[in-house]
Amino acid sequence: MRGPLVFGCLLLILALEAGAQKLGTTPGYTEYEIKAAFTLHLMSFISWPHSEQPTSLCVVDENGVYGALEVLLNTRKAKDITLKRLLNTQDVEPCDLLFLGKDVELPALNHTQPLLTVGERTGFAEAGGMVELSRRAGRVELIINESELQHAGFSASSRLMSLATIVTPGVVRP
Repeated sequence: MRGPLVFGCLLLILALEAGAQKLGTTPGYTEYEIKAAFTLHLMSFISWPHSEQPTSLCVVDENGVYGALEVLLNTRKAKDITLKRLLNTQDVEPCDLLFLGKDVELPALNHTQPLLTVGERTGFAEAGGMVELSRRAGRVELIINESELQHAGFSASSRLMSLATIVTPGVVRP
């Protein structure tokens, strides 16, 4: 029951963006709120290795994504997910999902634990990140590096994959 509801919310956000694309903005939503919603809903559309459930969402950024995530989590009263703001990418050990802002480079990570990397820097997915949220033509585009996801033991739902641009370093497929 939770899966269809979450998918419906994701489709609603995409529909709002598509309808407002003519105006160049999404009425009522900031770019940060849309990226926060995408990030939060990704946790429902990606399966963690060993069927673990993600519980810790960490953010390294200087923009409004952290604040928008905080509002979303408080609104949902999500007691099963903790949100942490990190000052740098050195201490990502307690994180299940790591969101990196535009000015933050993807750190060299050892895959001792499953860590889903999401970033908003242009080229993030091609540089080895797993999910990139890119703003193009007044909307947020989802770009997924499927090979990095699989290498770390994650799998994305076919619904999510159908909404994204899939990249493999050196190859781009719509």
